[in-house]
Formats: sequence, structure tokens, C-alpha cells
Amino acid sequence: MLNENEQNALRYYIGDVSGSDAFYGDPKAYVVINSLFFPEITTERARAAEGKYLNPAIVEDTERLLEFFSGLFSAFRKCAVRETINTFRVERFSDYSLCKEYGHTLSLTSTSKAGFLREYRDRLGIALMKFEISAGTPCIDVGAALDVYVKPEEAEVLLPPFTRLEITEYVPSGEEAEILDSAGKPPIVGSKVKACGIVPFSGEICELPADGNKAGMRVYTALNAGKEPDADDVKLYTCWKSALVKSLNGMI
Repeated sequence: MLNENEQNALRYYIGDVSGSDAFYGDPKAYVVINSLFFPEITTERARAAEGKYLNPAIVEDTERLLEFFSGLFSAFRKCAVRETINTFRVERFSDYSLCKEYGHTLSLTSTSKAGFLREYRDRLGIALMKFEISAGTPCIDVGAALDVYVKPEEAEVLLPPFTRLEITEYVPSGEEAEILDSAGKPPIVGSKVKACGIVPFSGEICELPADGNKAGMRVYTALNAGKEPDADDVKLYTCWKSALVKSLNGMI
């Protein structure tokens, strides 16, 4: 059973929010939350190019952000599959390529027991991922974890960052080839993915660069407006993200 703090963090991540608070009221906070785990700002650029809003309030208060991650990661430590399950995800090809390169999930990764969901085809250039989540792997079956699940049709199973992946690629055919991205193009690649445990933390946790989050806010504001961010802001924000990811890797 998840406690109130853990359930609140999970609800927040899946977009079950209310009110007008810039942080707690954002139903798509995951857009920024997930981009934090990716190197440089390639992912932020991709999301902005898709018309997604990069909410500066998400990174405005670092302590608040870390409290959210603490609650969600605590939930992951309580949840693991008891037997192998199969789930699906329509992923950005650029993000998929990095997962393949690193050998693990980079960010929080939503998968579905209900197949390749249309709701997640709103991206340019897609890869289809068929997951086999091995018994014992930390993950959250959202419908089972929450008292009230506002999106039961998504049948979401959430994987944490740093989940080890073994990937085998194939060429999509039949109905899978008819799954189109936001530009009407078919999948670039299909993959069978075995998810098996968490990659052990082996780095060194370092202090977050001062005002790196503020630089990130300015980067988001520029990208949201279709402008090129200041190079110094990009550099500082990138260093801040790198330090943040190391802290989160150690936290989980």
C-alpha cells in the first residue's frame, strides 16, 4: 500500500491534478520532468517542436522538485511485478535511440497493458517498444496502486529511470506499420525490450550548480517562444541537469 505522499506524487506525475497552481496544477508536468533526465537540450527542443509547453515552474523550486521525486521513488521501492508482464509504448525515435545507447530507461517511462495507445502518437518520428517486464523489476501498475485511477483505459505500468533494458529490433509490419506519428509517417523501428532490474548507481553525487534551474527556466521560455536560448543558459542548465540526474540515480 502506498502512503498519501507516494500516492500524491504518482497522481501528479500521471496528470491527475486540480487547481491553478503553476506547479501542482500542471496536468502535463511530465513533459518537463522527463526531459530532465536526457543530456543536453535535444529532448526539450523536440518537445517544443511538437508544440508541447515547457513549464518553467517545474524547475523553479529545486527543493519542491526533489520532494516530488522522493515520494515517487519511494513508491517504486514498494512496487515490483511478481511475474513477467507484457506492456507497450510508442516512443520518440530520438529518445528510443538514447535508451538503446545507454542500455536503460533514461527517464520515467509510461507503458501500457492495453497495447500501443493512440494518445501517445503525438510525436515526430516514432519507435514501437514491446516490453517484457521481468518478475522482481520495480515498476508501478498505476491502476492497482491508486485508490482512484482517472485514466483506466490507459492501463499504465510506469517504469522508473535507470531500468536495465535488453533491446532486439525488428521491422514493423501489418497493423503495427499503420501506426503513424504526428506527421503521418510510419514507425522507424520496432523493438522487443526486456526490462530487468535497476542499473546500480556507480557515480558520485555532486552539488547542483547555483541557479542552474533559473537558467533552465530561461531556456524553456525561449524554446516556448520559438527562439534560440542563450548559450550560457544552455551550458549552465545542462550542467545542473547532469548533477540532478546523478542525485536522482543515487536516490532511487
